[in-house]
Amino acid sequence: MGPGEGIELMKARNARMHSAESVAHGRQFNIRSDDIMCCTYPKCGTTWCTQILHQIRCAHAGIDGEAFDEITEVVPWDVLALDCGLDLDGEQVAKPRLYKSHESATTVRRGGRYVVVVRDPTDVFNSFYEFLPAYLGIERGAITPEEFADAIFAGASHSGGFGEHYLSWFDARAENPENVLMLAYEDMKSDLGAVVDRIAAFMRIELDAASRALVLERSSFAYMRNNPKFDDHLVRGKVAKQIGLPPDSNFTVGKVRDGGGVVGDGARKQPLAVREAIQAKWSAQMVPRGFASYDDFRAALHL
Repeated sequence: MGPGEGIELMKARNARMHSAESVAHGRQFNIRSDDIMCCTYPKCGTTWCTQILHQIRCAHAGIDGEAFDEITEVVPWDVLALDCGLDLDGEQVAKPRLYKSHESATTVRRGGRYVVVVRDPTDVFNSFYEFLPAYLGIERGAITPEEFADAIFAGASHSGGFGEHYLSWFDARAENPENVLMLAYEDMKSDLGAVVDRIAAFMRIELDAASRALVLERSSFAYMRNNPKFDDHLVRGKVAKQIGLPPDSNFTVGKVRDGGGVVGDGARKQPLAVREAIQAKWSAQMVPRGFASYDDFRAALHL
């Protein structure tokens, strides 16, 4: 693959990820006031958070939390549900109904309740760079980090920029704190038990000790690592043709993988030019709101 060809192929395939009809459907479905949507910027722990939510509701309902082939079956992705043949309006295996979303607070279907996870944007970028080209069938090394950064910051991400996404939900929480829970990925890594307790309380579910232990076990990295229940094979299989993936395209980089999700990896692995570009975005979008650093923003989530 020649210079620049990899990034152009990635952008073309990613642009076909969702049909316009599916996006419109995901933003207009019949939401209920007790529905919970996990709304994250990509690579902020979406799959992890949806697993926690699902395991809590299953434990509370007394049903088998492992009775699914891939997590999207039981926690459908709003703007891809129609393309994947998944029902957004029907009943689910347990209450509350759960949904995955990468929408900001300005585009998501409003009227439900929302769990939002944020993450250090340098780590977000690093994880996104490791994931998206591979997901779209681009060979490793065909896209440089600098090319990827330019594409993402120019609008290649369907979710927009991280700053707009984070701030939209920060403002939504200020407007309606009872219905928006904001979490930091780093807190999930450092104290999963405390985060599970916060999510359960937000869901208005009280877990006994045995149920809590089961939720923690099934939400652990050891359980989820390289587990096909969390490798997105349902979605990728459904949209492969519309994206334009070759029939023999294999996805070798899972969502929960060995070596993934390490706090601080972005600062260690990404070149200086990329880190400076991310910092410039932060300075333009977040500093004017009073957040000099990601740590400042993370601290504000606990206020």
